[in-house]
Amino acid sequence: MTDERPGSDPMALALEWVTKITTVGLEMVLPAVGGGYLDRRLNTTYWTLIGLVFGVVFGMWHLLQMTRPKNGGGSSRKRTSGGTSGE
Repeated sequence: MTDERPGSDPMALALEWVTKITTVGLEMVLPAVGGGYLDRRLNTTYWTLIGLVFGVVFGMWHLLQMTRPKNGGGSSRKRTSGGTSGE
């Protein structure tokens, strides 16, 4: 099952996914760029690494949140789809 709405334009759906991918990419890269700026400004060597780790962790978390199914009954459906063994 997809979260595609009936009658939605394919171009609108494509642009929605492009926006999501761009957002996650920027969330991963911008903290590392900011860390590089701080490293040059403060004469340090660790802010880029901290920004990179933070960006990748936050970006992956956000990616998982975006790809999670929208319906609220996902876990209860797993428990009830065992088949007809006892009925």
